[in-house]
Amino acid sequence: MNKITHGTVADLPPSLEFLGAASPWLVVLAILVISYLLARLVKWSGTALLKRSDRAEGDPSFQKAVLEELHAPLYLSIVVAGLYLSLIVLDMVESSVLLVNLLVSVFVLVWTWFAIRLGTRWLEVIRAGGTEYKFAPMLKNLWKITALVGAGLLLVSVWNLRITPFLASAGILGIILGFAAQDTIANLIGGIALYFDETYKVGDVILLEDGLRGTVIDVGIRSTTVLTQDNVTVSVPNSLLNTSQVVNQSIPRRQTRMRIPVSVAYGTDYTEVEQILIDACEASSLVMDTPQPKVLLSEFADSAIEFELRAFVVHPLREKEATNQIYRFTYDAFDEAEIVIPFPQRMISYLDDGSDRSDANRGPIPEGPDGGSNDDIGSAADKSERLGGDSE
Repeated sequence: MNKITHGTVADLPPSLEFLGAASPWLVVLAILVISYLLARLVKWSGTALLKRSDRAEGDPSFQKAVLEELHAPLYLSIVVAGLYLSLIVLDMVESSVLLVNLLVSVFVLVWTWFAIRLGTRWLEVIRAGGTEYKFAPMLKNLWKITALVGAGLLLVSVWNLRITPFLASAGILGIILGFAAQDTIANLIGGIALYFDETYKVGDVILLEDGLRGTVIDVGIRSTTVLTQDNVTVSVPNSLLNTSQVVNQSIPRRQTRMRIPVSVAYGTDYTEVEQILIDACEASSLVMDTPQPKVLLSEFADSAIEFELRAFVVHPLREKEATNQIYRFTYDAFDEAEIVIPFPQRMISYLDDGSDRSDANRGPIPEGPDGGSNDDIGSAADKSERLGGDSE
């Protein structure tokens, strides 16, 4: 890695040669004052341009974002340039290498921060404009990585760091990092696979195998952030999404069909039940008119006639709210029409005392030869044995 060299007074351009002839401290003072005034001018100009762009009609949003993010790093860059030029005038560049490297590092970091912020604002402008770019989140992450890597290489060059010993052991270090970061690598590859498979994008409603359902609000390098209906953000690793079943409820349309079971008692007019359910769909503001709702008689159950209402709701996350509206309307309509909603019933019978239970378990007693019961014969024999003799 080549070392970046710093200039001296002799390296000044011809237009600035007069700085070497004047008193160094006066020149430094003039440079600092001019740098400050230029920085204030840049800041004032940026504020004025932003105000004018706000008043202008049809001003591009991305241009406004560039102006908002540009004036701060430009302001700081002028200050850093003034300090660096002052060191050149004082011929202190070689003796203050640490300070010079620090100024250059600040310059690099400021513009790296500007590049990252500009990429983020670009994605925000795309989202606000309603234009869909499926690879926009991944491009944002790749842009961030590229900017950080470029800044790192520049800082290595500025500070003249020797990375040859690290490159010599890169093979062993790569194996160690591969085992240590296998989950991270799996998440990264999983995220790239999700993009190429077009499984989902920002704004889609997804349903996972474990029952988690929510709106995708960010697709990162390592994980995907999902906003649930409870207003809770959940970070799901990309590797998990790539290996499990993910239901995208926003494709091909955001409208989704719900199935609502309804039970009525036997003897109920099924045409009246169907009409009540259709009226409930028409009364709900969340149920779509097209495709039209349908009512199917699905089963003759043990205790009721089972119906199934099939209707499309405007958004997957509004399904429970639409179900609530339909159930409330249906319950009131059933009550007015005196339609019974049955429930399972079981009848349990039992006897009063133990003797009756014994007789009931033994069943009917057969008759004897003389018309009496066998139970009487058995009782007489038992009595004779107790007296100790034969009866004649």
